Amino acid sequence: MAMNQISLARRVLLGMAISMLLLVLVVQPALAAGPVREKLDFPPAGSFDGICDFSVGYTIIQNNEYTLTYVDASGNPVRSLTQGRLVVAFANASNPSHSVTLNISGPGWTTYNSDGSLTITFLGRSAIFLEGQIMLSSGRVVVVASDPLAIGMLVLAAGNQSNLCATLA
Repeated sequence: MAMNQISLARRVLLGMAISMLLLVLVVQPALAAGPVREKLDFPPAGSFDGICDFSVGYTIIQNNEYTLTYVDASGNPVRSLTQGRLVVAFANASNPSHSVTLNISGPGWTTYNSDGSLTITFLGRSAIFLEGQIMLSSGRVVVVASDPLAIGMLVLAAGNQSNLCATLA
């Protein structure tokens, strides 16, 4: 009986050792490079057309945002964290007196999907581009999109949301 317990203990320890070796071999190359940090650069001013019934002009007031991108062993992006301070003034281009200045600093997580799309989780204060609206959110919003500034498909919205188009109308 004692011999069976020793044999079982050896198999368990051997299995744990193999698991740890695989973990080191698979995870270490992915972590070796660490995340890539990039400053987010936006044009200082511009407009968004075709979302609201009017063009929405924007001016960057303050941009200290950056993205940390985590890559796999092959160097492909897996996930990104965007954070920092971003303050933007938005205005109805047809009626510039209808304007608002907002802190939309996020943060937000982006997951790079195998089909090329992005699953973007906005946390905190954010401006999110959806069909027919620019959603202002204070909370958690999840969208799937081709690009963070592209029209996204809403998956989840929790917290407080409002429509910037209605605010600027």
